[in-house]
Amino acid sequence: MFKQNRLFSRPEIKELDLDTRVQIEARVTDQLYADLSPDSFAEMDTRLDTYANEFPWRRYLFNHLGTLEGKKVLEIGCGLTMTPVVFALAGATVHAIDVAPQTVAKVCEFAKFKGVAGRVTGHVCPAEELPFADGEFDIVYGKAALHHMRLDLAIPEVSRVMKPGGKGGFQDPLGHNVFLELVRDYVAYRGKNTIKGTDLPFRMNDVHAVGRAFTRYTYRGFELFSMAPRALALRRDSLLRQGLERFDGFLFSHIPYLQRYGRLVVICVTK
Repeated sequence: MFKQNRLFSRPEIKELDLDTRVQIEARVTDQLYADLSPDSFAEMDTRLDTYANEFPWRRYLFNHLGTLEGKKVLEIGCGLTMTPVVFALAGATVHAIDVAPQTVAKVCEFAKFKGVAGRVTGHVCPAEELPFADGEFDIVYGKAALHHMRLDLAIPEVSRVMKPGGKGGFQDPLGHNVFLELVRDYVAYRGKNTIKGTDLPFRMNDVHAVGRAFTRYTYRGFELFSMAPRALALRRDSLLRQGLERFDGFLFSHIPYLQRYGRLVVICVTK
């Protein structure tokens, strides 16, 4: 039950150069998803409304991004979430990047399966070195991506490729909750990645470092008490889960400082 799943200690991660980080993340990501095929997602509900309203953090993020129809979207660190396909089906033209070549290939296969291959382009590259022109994208999205990256290199690149007035939405884990950090690193639980590469959950200084690179930004923490249903494997529509989500929202709105102890943060930016 108790087993360290980090390949490197946190101090060691901070000292890694970009090329080494990219190699580690590519190996870890492709290994995690090696047994998954695009067919595994055949029954996935790919409607944007369904996806965007499934969790409170998504509602907050996608309310900021607004409509995707007709927009040019960049997803950084796409992994195997298949959100590039969801966005394309909603009318966006999507460029999805990740450092893991096999994972990117699977995303493109799923796009073909869903009939939107012409609107989803995969790129194998790090967000720290984006192969795009200045001001190319209306929207940049990242789910659990930035905390794997060198923020000092990735955030200027993200800002560079966004159009003036463009929007970004990023969800990443928070690292202020000591108990949660111990669980993440040592305790086995349902859905947990068996190995970790270069990820470092955000501290509040990271949140503000991301936001201050843009003209405007807001952020919000999520999932303090509503983390419990994950451990209990409760259905997403369970009354207990919904009640705890509402309680978290009430608590965070009245005592904003407690947001840092949640499981994750969403940062919404405008260039």
